[in-house]
Order: sequence, then C-alpha cells, then structure tokens
Amino acid sequence: MRELSKALLAGGLALVAAPLYMSAQAQDYIDLEAERERSARSEATAESRPDPYAPQAARSYPATSFGVRGAPAPTQQAQAPSPVDGGAAAQGAAGPVSGGSASGGGNVGQLFMTVQRLQQEVMRLNGIVEEQAHELRSLREQSLERYVDLDRRLGLLAGADPGAAGGAASAVGPSSSGESAAAPEQSGEREAYQSAYNLVRDQQFDQAVSAFQQFLQDYPAGRFAPNAYYWLGELHLVTRPPDLEAARQSFTLLLELYPQDQKVPDALFKLGKLHFEKGERDKAREFLERVVSQHASSGSGAVNLARDFLRNNY
Repeated sequence: MRELSKALLAGGLALVAAPLYMSAQAQDYIDLEAERERSARSEATAESRPDPYAPQAARSYPATSFGVRGAPAPTQQAQAPSPVDGGAAAQGAAGPVSGGSASGGGNVGQLFMTVQRLQQEVMRLNGIVEEQAHELRSLREQSLERYVDLDRRLGLLAGADPGAAGGAASAVGPSSSGESAAAPEQSGEREAYQSAYNLVRDQQFDQAVSAFQQFLQDYPAGRFAPNAYYWLGELHLVTRPPDLEAARQSFTLLLELYPQDQKVPDALFKLGKLHFEKGERDKAREFLERVVSQHASSGSGAVNLARDFLRNNY
C-alpha cells in the first residue's frame, strides 16, 4: 500500500512537472531566437554606422565674439521662396546684383577719367619739354652766331696787324672825327688795351672781360675807350652764361659817351638783336631802323646786317 502511494505520488509529480518542463524549454527557445535577432540587428547597425576615424567633411561653425560685443550672427542657409512671396524674394535677390554692377561701372568710369587726366598731363609736359628744347636750340644758334661774328671781327683786326704801332691806331683805335678822335692817347694806354685785346684773340673771354673793365677804370677817357666798351658788350654775349643786361649797358654807354664813333652802327645793330631776343620786338626794330636810316652811307657792314634782319623777322 505504501509502495502504491509512492508510485502514485511519483506519477502525479511527473504529470505536474512535465508541462512545466515543456514550458521552460519553449521559453528557452524563444529567448534564444530573440537573442539571435537582437545580435543580427546590432551587427547591421554597426555596419551602417560611419567610421569615427574616417576622414570627415569640413563643417562650418557659427561665428563667436570671444568677448567682443556685437558678434556677427550665424549665417542662415537660403531657403527657396514660397509660391506666395517668390516674386518679392526674386526681386530682393536681384537688387544687390544690380547695385554691385552700378558700383563696378562707377569705378570703371573713375578709372577712365583718371587715365584721361594723366594723358593730358603727359601731353602738357611733353609740350613744355619741346618748348624748352626749342629755346635751347635757339640759344645755341645765337651763341654760335655771336661767336662767328666775333671771330670774323677778330680776323679782320688780325689782318690789320694791331700789334704794330700804326696798325693799332687804325685797327683798334677810333678813326672817325668827334670827341673820341680828339681824345689824346695816355701813357701806357696802348699797352693795356693791346693786352686785353690779345685775350680776346686767344678766346680767353672771361679774362678779357676783367682786362677791359680794368682798362676802363684806368683810362675812362682814353683814346681806345669806345673800342673797350664795344668789346665788353661782345664779350658779355659770348660768355657762359650770356649776360644780356651787361652787354646792353656796355653798348648803351658807347652810344651815349661816343655818339660819333665808328663803332656806333655796330652797337646799334647789337642792341637791336639783343632787344629782339628779349622779346621786345618794337624796341628792337627801332634800333635796327636807326642803323639803316642814320648810317647807310657810312660803309659799315652793320647796315646790310640790319636790313637782312628786318627783312627776315618783320
């Protein structure tokens, strides 16, 4: 009886435990499948996740003020206009473009005007350079003309042998009547004048100027004083630079102090050319016409020179 009770108890336990065991096995199977699904999803997620160590694209960051007030606001991406305000947005977008074009056109216009002004300035400077070059050529030609004239006169005087006693009086001394002809020759005057004249003949013009000035100080009323005034005028025209005012004073003193001297026609002609070079055309013409009208019968070469100058320049 006791054994039967044990057998029944064992059977009952078996019947009770069997469903529990089957339920446990089924639960274990279900959990295993779920675990496999979760594992598969985790692997798929890991494969789709980007590599954190792969190269990354550049990203923009909002501007910061770093403590400075008035930091710029972050730039917002442009959004496509809606159908309602599409026209206004398009018009607003077109506004800055047209404004930029107008500003660019204004800059180009200012640049063009600046280039034009620079071109005009260059043309003006070129004109000044050409004018100065012309004046320089004219001065060179005038200096050469004066030098040739001086050399011609020196040649004529050298042919008269001014070193001889009689030749000096006929070549470098006054030969016409008047105050100068009546002036007596002073002691040592001839030698002083000859010494100054030799400097002219040797083309030592600066030293000759000083020598003739010293001669006029030593012999202000001497026999050769008119010639000294004339040579001083000539020398002031050929020195570097020419002294037009000093030359004018020398020729004028010759006319005022010795109006009857043979050098007067030459002095009048030189004064006419001198005033012409200074731009005083009317005054120059007055002197040149005096040469022709007052000394036509004197036989002076200055008469023909004055006629040619008047014909070529007036």
